[in-house]
Amino acid sequence: MNLRTAGGLIPACIFALLTACATTPLGSLAPTSRNDTLFAQVERGMPEPEVAQILGRPDETMRFPLSQSEAWDYRYYDAWGYMAIFSVTFGPDRRVASTISNRINAGGDHGSSH
Repeated sequence: MNLRTAGGLIPACIFALLTACATTPLGSLAPTSRNDTLFAQVERGMPEPEVAQILGRPDETMRFPLSQSEAWDYRYYDAWGYMAIFSVTFGPDRRVASTISNRINAGGDHGSSH
């Protein structure tokens, strides 16, 4: 099995190894350990360290220099079993400005073991 990327194909075993290294740093939770109840604890105005204490280290971060904000993304399986991303956006004051959860795809991963 190969996975298609913008630059070509990546063998699934290499992708799995890279994903495991990127998503299981010390202090973070695996996608199967995350759920809607955990994410519901994150509230607007909460400081970064408190979010990190609840959710662990994010799988990905992205800075937005013009707005002086940053987003932290966490992969997880939603209540229906679909792979999703929970995103926390911090404002310039390093407090939660917003949160959103989106499914990654239309269900191609639904029913897969996780």
